[in-house]
Formats: sequence, C-alpha cells, structure tokens
Amino acid sequence: MLAAGMCLASVQFAVAEDLIVGMQEVRPLFDPAIETGNTGIPLSNAIFDTLIRRDFQADGKGTGGELVPALAESWRRVDDHTLEVKLRAGSTFHNGDPLTSKDVKFTFDRILDPKSQYGRSQFQYENIARVETPDDLTVRIVTKKPDPTIEMMLTFPASSIVPKDYFEKVGFDAFGQKPIGAGPYRFVQSIDDDRVILEAFPQYWQGKPPADKLVFREIPDLSARITALANGEVGIINNVTPDQIPAIETLGCCDVRSVMANSQVLNYRTSNPVMADKRFRQGLNLAIDRELLSKALWNGKAEVLHSHQYAEWGDLYNAERPKFAYDPERARELIAQSGYKGEEIDFITSPVYYTNGLAAAEAIVSMWQKIGVNAKVQVNENFYEISNDDPGIEVRNLSDWADLPDPNVTIMWSWTTTALWDGNEAFQELGRKAATTLDKKERFSLYQKVLDNFEDQAPGTVLYRVPDFYGVRHDIKWQPYTNYVMDFRPGNFAVGAGQ
Repeated sequence: MLAAGMCLASVQFAVAEDLIVGMQEVRPLFDPAIETGNTGIPLSNAIFDTLIRRDFQADGKGTGGELVPALAESWRRVDDHTLEVKLRAGSTFHNGDPLTSKDVKFTFDRILDPKSQYGRSQFQYENIARVETPDDLTVRIVTKKPDPTIEMMLTFPASSIVPKDYFEKVGFDAFGQKPIGAGPYRFVQSIDDDRVILEAFPQYWQGKPPADKLVFREIPDLSARITALANGEVGIINNVTPDQIPAIETLGCCDVRSVMANSQVLNYRTSNPVMADKRFRQGLNLAIDRELLSKALWNGKAEVLHSHQYAEWGDLYNAERPKFAYDPERARELIAQSGYKGEEIDFITSPVYYTNGLAAAEAIVSMWQKIGVNAKVQVNENFYEISNDDPGIEVRNLSDWADLPDPNVTIMWSWTTTALWDGNEAFQELGRKAATTLDKKERFSLYQKVLDNFEDQAPGTVLYRVPDFYGVRHDIKWQPYTNYVMDFRPGNFAVGAGQ
C-alpha cells in the first residue's frame, strides 16, 4: 500500500475553505426520496434539510438519537393521530424561494401519490393520511393510525423538504439531476463517474457552512483513495477497510475515525424452488461463522448481534435474546431434511458497494460449500440497480435499514421494502400492530414476536453490525455519524482546527 512518511504534509487540499471527499461511488441523481442508500445519504444530507434532525452527537459516539429542531422550530402532539409542526420563519430554498407549509405538504403529497415513482418511500410514510396547512408556518401531519415514530420519520432523508414551485416547473427527472433544497450546500455540477460539486448556501438557517466548496469525488479503488488522501488531493475518504487502517495511521498527516453503522445482511429469495423450504434457509444461516468473519475481516470490531436489534432502541431492546448461532452440524441436518439435491446457488454481490462485502461473500460461500451446498459468488458491477423482482437473485448482500433508532425501521423496512421474502403476512401483521401501538410494553412484546417469526422463517440473516471507517487529515475537525450520514454543517466540521 503506502509507506510510512509518504504523506505530503505541506500539500493543502484545494484551498483552506474547500473540502474534497473521496468516495467509493458517487450517484448521479439527487432526489432525496429516491436516493436513500449509503452513497445517496451523504449528498442528501448536504443539499437538503428535514423538519426535525437526529442529534447524532448526543451520545458522543455519533450514534445519538435525540431529536432536535431543524426547519421546524417546534412540534407537539395534538392527539394520537396529529402532529403539529411550526416552521422556522425566514427559511429559504437555494433559489431564494421562501420555504412554507405548502412545500412541506407537497413533499409528502408527491411521495404518497399512487402514480409517483416513490414506491419505497411510500411504504415508509404510508401511515400518513394527509398534511394540513392552517397557515404558511404551520403544518399538521395527520396519521391513519396512532404512530409512535412519526417524529423520527421526519428526520429520515426521504422526508427532506423540496420546493413545490421548482419541482413542478422542471419535473421529476430534471429535479433529480439539478436539485434545489434548503440544506447547507447548494448544487453546482455533477460530472458522471467523477464528482459532484456543491457550494456553501450563505442563507442557511444555521449560518454559512464552513466549506466554501464541498466536492464528493468518486475514487472506486481504496488504494487510490488512500493515495489521494496522502497527497492532499482529498481531505476525507470513506469505506476504509480494517486491514488498511495502519497504512493511514503511519502516514503522519492523517488518522482513522470510526462509528458503528448499519448491519450487513443477506437476503434469500424464498420463492425460489431451492430456497423455498425454510429448513434450507435455516441451514444456510447456521453454517455462517460470524465471529470468525468479524475477526478475519474486521479485526474483531464487527459486532455479532442479539438477533436483529440495536441497543439504541432503549426500552425496546432485549439484551437477553441470544446471538445468532453457528452450528455447522445442525446446518447439514437441516439442508438434508429440506430435500436439497445439489442445485447451484448464486450469491450476487457488488465489487465495491459494501466495505468487505465481496470478501464476506467469498468466505460465506466457502462455509456453505463445506456443508454440501453448491454455492458460488457472482459479482455484478450494476448491483445497486438490480430490481427486487429479478428472478435471477437467489442470495444477495445488503445493509439493513437502521437509519432511525426504532425497530419499526430496522426490522420492518429491512425485511419488507428490500427483502425477497414472499408469504410474510404474519410478520407484516405483527409489525403493523407494533407500529401503531403507543404503549411501550406492548410494543416490546410485539417486537419479540416479530423477531421470533424472522428467525424461524429465515428470509435471510444478519451477519454483524459493522464500524464505518474514514481516513481524515489531522487539520480537519469532523466526527462521522452512523448510517453513512456525513455532516458538514456548522458544529461538526471545521478546516484547520484539528480533531
């Protein structure tokens, strides 16, 4: 990789007020209700703003869950179905248009329109019955059923407020290519397969952002990203693998900063004839040595979970549930009982999208081969664009939806919106009950049943929760946040200030 001392300490990246971020991939579209993956969220977070923000700094680890005002100054529950939001006076979009309640209503109406292209986001906000606008600075969000998570939902990137007049003028496609938001940075230019250029929005409600220019530069190869960091061509790089941490730390100019992020998961197409028997899927899960993968690929820093849940859930977290088990002998028994006859199983993965995703796929396939499953890895350069309906998918790797600290997101989104799981009516019914129950004890009980169903039906599995590693130059003050959020707002970013 790079020798110690190779860092060119005298080199400044661009000018002191600019920041270039080296990314494994930069997406060419920017509609926040479409681009909600790990490469879309950093740009959504820079260009757009939500009514309420999640304070990731609240716990000092970048995983905090406290809710704080953003484009909304305040909010209150009027009743079990109604949340009233007061907008921040004087907020404007990047084109100078004032941000009012009509824009908030349009933001959600466009998503909930049955004819729209926002299918995934529709599922996430399907409990919203209507959005009312009593005056320019007041919004009432009325839900179909009681919703314990509606405030959290307003922090998710898909709910970023978009300008009604501009969107209707240019249309869906043009808006995705040349977006206008109300976030700290405004769009300047996108160069396909190269970079996205943003500039500071001086009228941002928190004050002028720290970087005059913010550039997300696509550098797919990790070694090339590290070289760019060492040479001062970029100030931050993402998707650093654990084995390359020493290469960065010995440069002399840079350090590695980390935060616990999403979990990496596997999806199984349950309707596939080979995968249809749940005993086969259970066998695949029991054959995976997650602790070994954590040690081999993550230097032991990936966390094997107590089922698909997170401590950030607070009272809804059950620390007594056992961790995912490794039992290859039982796995062989289940595979045999399923009637498996040696059919080939393809594990589809991306070469770069997930940190260590390809390496994990190769290791897991080897574990499956050891229990008699005829599995192989299939690398797909267009992995992210594969439709859920593609019958060629038998097994694939993804990361889960842990964007909000609540099981309704982590469990229900992960195993409904992006899953390949047919016949999950019982699972969905339990989830719907839990998502519309305000009593925490009842919600806890319901989510235990949800987890029981998930573990029994085995529509996939959770491998582990992984840390997200970033290489950062010493003269940059910046803390990474969980779930791939990269925040360059005032308060979390400064150039020339060190850590």
